[in-house]
Amino acid sequence: MVFKPFTHLARQSLGKTFTHGYAQSVVAATQSSYASSTTPFGSFSSHAASKFSKHGNSHIHTSFQPPSTPSGTTTSSGQQVPAPEGSRGDGGLAAYYEAWQKQQPNNGSGKEWKQFQFPLRIGWKAPNALPDSKNVDKDNARLRPDTLLNRGSLDRAYSSSAVDDIKKAEDVVAEAAAATQVDKAIAEEIHSSQVISAHPSNATPNGQPSSSIMSTSTTTPPQSSDTASLSQRSLPLTDDTVPTPGALALSDAVVHLYEYGRYTEIPAAFELLLERSIQPSVKAYNALLAAAVELPAAKNQVASKALSVYTSMLQLRVTPDTAFYTTLLEVLSKHAIYVHQTKSAMDLKRLRFFNARYGNPNPQSSFLLQSDEAEYAILLEDDALSNAIKIFDSAIIAAKGQRFSSEAYALLVTACALHGRVEDMLRVHSHLEENQVIPIASMFPPMIEAFSRRGDLRSAVECYDGYKMMAIQHDAGHNTLIDRKDYEVYAALAKSYAKCGRIDGADRFLARIIHSFNTNADENKAKLEVAQDIIVTYGLIQHQIDAAQYAEALKTAEVRSLSASARNKAIASICSAAADDNDRESAIKAFRAIDAAPTEMSMAALSMLAMHIRHGQLDEARTYWSVLYGLPDAGVSLIEPTTMYTVALIGKGYVDEGLTHAREAFTRMRASVDMTNDRNQIKEKIDEAIEHVGTFITSHRIALSPQSAMILLWAMSENNGPVSPLSEHLLAGLGSVQISTLSWEDMVLVLRIEAAMISGGTILQDVAHVTRFEHLMDMVTRGAILDETTVELVEQTLKTLEIRRPDLTAKWQNARQVGNQQTYVPTLGSPAPSLASTAPVRYADTYDPYAAMIDHRGSNVIVDLLDSPRSRNGANLDEALSRFRNMRRLGRHPRYLVYSKLIAAAAKEGRANAVFDLFGTAQQDVPLLAQHPSVREGWCSILDSMIGACLTIGNRAAASEYHEELLQLGFAPTANTFGLYITTLKESAKTLDEANEAVNIFCRAQQEGVEPSSFLYNALIGKLGKARRIDDCNFYFSEMQNRGIRPTSVTYGTMINAMCRVSYERHAEELFDEMESMPNYKPRPAPYNSVMQYFLTTKRDNLKVLEYYSRMLSKNIRPTMHTYKLLIDTYATLEPINMPAAEGVLDAIRASGERPDAVHYASLVHAKGCALHDMAGARSTFDAAMANPEVRPQACLYQALFESMVANHRVEETEELLEHMASRSVEMTPYIANTLIHGWATAHNIAKAQAVYESIGMEKREPSTYEAMTRGFLAGNERQQALDVVHEVQSRGYPSPVTNKIVDLLGSNGSRAASVAPADLAV
Repeated sequence: MVFKPFTHLARQSLGKTFTHGYAQSVVAATQSSYASSTTPFGSFSSHAASKFSKHGNSHIHTSFQPPSTPSGTTTSSGQQVPAPEGSRGDGGLAAYYEAWQKQQPNNGSGKEWKQFQFPLRIGWKAPNALPDSKNVDKDNARLRPDTLLNRGSLDRAYSSSAVDDIKKAEDVVAEAAAATQVDKAIAEEIHSSQVISAHPSNATPNGQPSSSIMSTSTTTPPQSSDTASLSQRSLPLTDDTVPTPGALALSDAVVHLYEYGRYTEIPAAFELLLERSIQPSVKAYNALLAAAVELPAAKNQVASKALSVYTSMLQLRVTPDTAFYTTLLEVLSKHAIYVHQTKSAMDLKRLRFFNARYGNPNPQSSFLLQSDEAEYAILLEDDALSNAIKIFDSAIIAAKGQRFSSEAYALLVTACALHGRVEDMLRVHSHLEENQVIPIASMFPPMIEAFSRRGDLRSAVECYDGYKMMAIQHDAGHNTLIDRKDYEVYAALAKSYAKCGRIDGADRFLARIIHSFNTNADENKAKLEVAQDIIVTYGLIQHQIDAAQYAEALKTAEVRSLSASARNKAIASICSAAADDNDRESAIKAFRAIDAAPTEMSMAALSMLAMHIRHGQLDEARTYWSVLYGLPDAGVSLIEPTTMYTVALIGKGYVDEGLTHAREAFTRMRASVDMTNDRNQIKEKIDEAIEHVGTFITSHRIALSPQSAMILLWAMSENNGPVSPLSEHLLAGLGSVQISTLSWEDMVLVLRIEAAMISGGTILQDVAHVTRFEHLMDMVTRGAILDETTVELVEQTLKTLEIRRPDLTAKWQNARQVGNQQTYVPTLGSPAPSLASTAPVRYADTYDPYAAMIDHRGSNVIVDLLDSPRSRNGANLDEALSRFRNMRRLGRHPRYLVYSKLIAAAAKEGRANAVFDLFGTAQQDVPLLAQHPSVREGWCSILDSMIGACLTIGNRAAASEYHEELLQLGFAPTANTFGLYITTLKESAKTLDEANEAVNIFCRAQQEGVEPSSFLYNALIGKLGKARRIDDCNFYFSEMQNRGIRPTSVTYGTMINAMCRVSYERHAEELFDEMESMPNYKPRPAPYNSVMQYFLTTKRDNLKVLEYYSRMLSKNIRPTMHTYKLLIDTYATLEPINMPAAEGVLDAIRASGERPDAVHYASLVHAKGCALHDMAGARSTFDAAMANPEVRPQACLYQALFESMVANHRVEETEELLEHMASRSVEMTPYIANTLIHGWATAHNIAKAQAVYESIGMEKREPSTYEAMTRGFLAGNERQQALDVVHEVQSRGYPSPVTNKIVDLLGSNGSRAASVAPADLAV
């Protein structure tokens, strides 16, 4: 259909490469004597075979073992050949058997006993026996206690380590069970063979035994790990081997393991087939291939494992079936695509980060890091695609009419297109057409681009025409395409026109596409926008980028009608490409045109940073480093720019700045990954980056200050430890004078590194290292107490130096003894405490270098002012600040606690500037000296208060920074500060799932060793209660009591509120009674208000509301303004309605010394207008409130009148009220908008409802606003408009239960409507 001129390529015969009509593997063709010596695949055998198999006659036994594992080999007949002597191929039992043989009587037989050679297992090591009691005890000792007590019910509030422990324990039992299941199958095989030979009539049809071997092998619990059948010598596998029923059952067992997804057990079961000289079935090999695909952790191992399975299969003369070929082709094609993508990314990395200006450590390398050079060399040698093509040819010649899956064809065609192998691509596509396989649409864009790279526009257009024809048939109801990719095909053809010099053709084609969407402009507007974004971005602009036409590409992005996201992405690509190509003018212009989008800004800033560094423009590079470092994503992609920037700064003389930036960036990179494998990978990259920086320093003979050397040593220590020989070079520059300038923590680190080097023995003969170690040991023992790890390292080093320097051991012991002695000195006139009651205190722990300048009396006065009851309203804060300033004018300063209290008080008053000014003052008055424990403890309270203050004023980013500083000091925030993390969640993100985030914060507090407080539990339970997660509320409430933390009245109020939310009336009343009976009960109005509101809104029981109001008064609890509102609603809305009593509540408020608020008048307006439908009375109450100068106009008052108008079908009068609201400077709220949208939709005026919806603005819209507008559009039969509203709410990031409620309004077609298919193809 599409490639008629090329279809002859698919009919080229390769029959001469096959013998006996058997589709022999091109791998095995050069490895087995079965192959003809004239097979013309020498290139494959010379490289690919050696790459994927260690020996030419390697058996499948080695397919899942590392290259270094010794194993026996197998001949072509299946005979096991023992491994060479000393290879330990007998599993380490040779010595045992030799001793056992000497003890055995010969009985005159004269026959020498010979050990049976067991073949090695395939990448699987069976345990010697099932775990006995001793082993179980040892294993259990390594598990956590909660895992041992209850393995079946792990609480989700804890970490996943217990799950990992259980998994490890289950893996051991599973491996032992595998051996037992296989031996059970062998026993069944022997038994069934005997039964069949003795009673042939009892055999079931098809020669299968009557008992189910598979069911036995999969359900019988393990009894032992070894069986006697393994002592039988394996018989050689010959061509005449006839599979017995037991053999078939064993093959079926392997297949069943695959069907149940038990991939880890397949290699062991398959190996048993080979040990018993049983010919594996094709399905068994399919299962083994599936295991080879699923088990390897690294992507680059899958293809080699799959080829090893294929090689073994053909060596045993098992003909692959279509399923095997399909899987193998998919694996190799995916690997070829991965190789192409990785190689392209590394080409870009080599272009971007090679820094010739500041010298490359390896002039022969074109990459910044050596690991990239080695990986790139491996990618250049990869031949997975060649293997895939040869296997494809073998498969289609072996069986006529061979059909593969659509995915296999698509992957192979895509791989050929990406690698530029157009002829192979055409042959594969022709085979797809000949066998009438439905193609996957994703393969057509790479095919079109492959033709355009060769300048073959005609074939590209023919390919598009073929896709177009199939798409038209697909629209007509025929199944001709899978997963339509219309816009991507458009983009590929437009790019082909441009690449072949036909810009006018690309413009005409794009105009035709746009015209095809204009048939129904309203319906196809969204589709046209998506189509234009893809075609222009990936078609026209990408071609201009490839052609280095950056100015034209930027003009295209500005002129064409692109969406904001597509425009940003296109301009970022232009900026990145121009910077990599050193087009400075175009790159800067493009960067300035990018809106603040983190992803696009990160990509562009990275390229801009590298460009300016390559040109030596360090000042400009600093700007882009700030942009790049300020973005949230700090993964492994920042390794190269960080290294490049650090080297550039050091080369310009900014050593400290460069090393500090590097250390901070490395810390962020490690924190950005969670998986262990990813973290190990990034640590290895960081080690290489540090080595690169160190090599640059040593090669340019740059002298580092002691502080600079320590920055580099700390960077190593925080990663994987010292990097040799850089660490030795840095230590060599630290003499006694330089060490004296270091802090105590720095000295300890240097001591640990020095001790590790000496203990390793590599530098034992270097006198300088021993002398430095002695000096460091003397220095650190004068400071704080050393940790256990450092003590162990020092003592181990002293043992190493015991012969040469025995005096060091004595000196160490004396220093330790002096450090542990009592140093308390009683003052005159005070009784000396007994040694038994006083812990040893060292002078270094209590010394405060700022103690002489502390004004203790003034500090007490300020603390009293801030702690007094009036300070809660900020009355005493100004006076406290005035006393603080006067104290500093006299050259004195307060205690550390005073700084903390001042900062907290300023934050409560919302004075953000005062918060940071006080913190800066503390840094000036009492700078942080980490070597003094007393200063560290004082700064712990200051940093903790700064975290709480930043959370209070809504600056969570600053709070995170101070949190990290506190952790670096070895402290964690207090439990109350973590409680502030939870209580301030509402202000941090409007669409945040606060309950889950609150649990995460609580877990982090536990991980940092914080003992929870009642405030922390109250904050957590409050968020969980709002989310109606009542089970979690009960769990943490019980945990709080189990910890010995007595619940407060706030705790009970929070729990009662949570119970009322889910209508747990009985539990709420029980908690209420328990709260009132608590000895530490402090009466508070909040729990009473919660219960009153529950009986008001949910139960509608006025007697219960008034009962709890009376109980509230009996406890001498003063009603709040909210309590009075609840009373008004009770009298005015619950039967029997008593409107005079409701209005009398206003007089009760005045009698209590308070003033009625707008919310109270709003309750009366709502009751009269909505409950009694007395519109005149509602308007009269509203006007009276507005005329009262003591009542401030609020949105709730207007909302009540709007609701009354809508309830009485007078929505037209709302427009006048809206103008009145605007004149009183009252802003529109989402809840007013909801009422108006509902009213106009009921009046069938969707235009007015939509105008109200758009006036509220997306930032202020609530989920209820989206729900009201969706209902309005659906009521007006405007389904597409409703769908747009649903799309917007889905993009806001609300929790799924919230969005699902709105999506469900669309009915059963909601999900289909949410994923509308692309526009129809242009004709």
